[in-house]
Amino acid sequence: MRTWDTKQILRSLDLSDDVAMADDVIDVRTSEYRLLRYPERLLSPTFPPAQVAWSKASRSFDVVFDEVVEIVRGWGVDAVHWWVTAATQPTETEAMLRSRGGKLSDSYQIFARELAANSLGLQAPEDVIVELVHDERTLRAALSVEERGWGRGPLDERGLAYRLAETLGALENWSEFQLVAFIGEEPASTGRCTLDGEVARLWGAVTVLEFRRRGCYGAILSERACHAQAHGATLALTRGRPLTSGPTLERAGFTSHGEERCYRVDVS
Repeated sequence: MRTWDTKQILRSLDLSDDVAMADDVIDVRTSEYRLLRYPERLLSPTFPPAQVAWSKASRSFDVVFDEVVEIVRGWGVDAVHWWVTAATQPTETEAMLRSRGGKLSDSYQIFARELAANSLGLQAPEDVIVELVHDERTLRAALSVEERGWGRGPLDERGLAYRLAETLGALENWSEFQLVAFIGEEPASTGRCTLDGEVARLWGAVTVLEFRRRGCYGAILSERACHAQAHGATLALTRGRPLTSGPTLERAGFTSHGEERCYRVDVS
């Protein structure tokens, strides 16, 4: 089996991030930054509308920053959220954002685990049942978790039909899939996975508040890894917060390969 080092893992994460967005996401890409404007349907208290996904400025940071701010103001958004990693250029970007009033708004650790024949070692509680999202019933259940867990508004029937077609289309070639966990008949947790060759990108996981610490996230994590391995993946990649998903990921054999931090800068 292929062995993955940190450099390969971070490169795979970069490649998985650098994918085309949905039609209603504004994607501004230059050689120096990638700025994304997300639609209302995707927003939540922890997912803001305007985000600089990466930046590697070769011009003066002041020039690049002002360019980004002008675009964000044109969207009618009052703040930009700027992600910083070890690859961000210039290396002083974090300090420069703070000097402009930037406040740390989020942070993630980058976690990875090679997928071998053994399981993740996470035993799902007997009352947690995990299903593949494969029809309208299971999709509605997963969406209800996303709405309650992230504070999003519900999709209208047109949006539901689009999401269902997207889900079923991805399942035809297993490029992407989603799982939903139930406790009794109640949808409790969900998580998604994108497959690209040997890499499984785990994302979109959320658990409804009243069902947290019941083993739901671990069950979703384990099932995603099993499905991914069954379809050729040898590496699972994800982001996790140190105080929430991080401990579960570590118990499942994931190791940290760096940190990403986000700064909120007012532009109004």
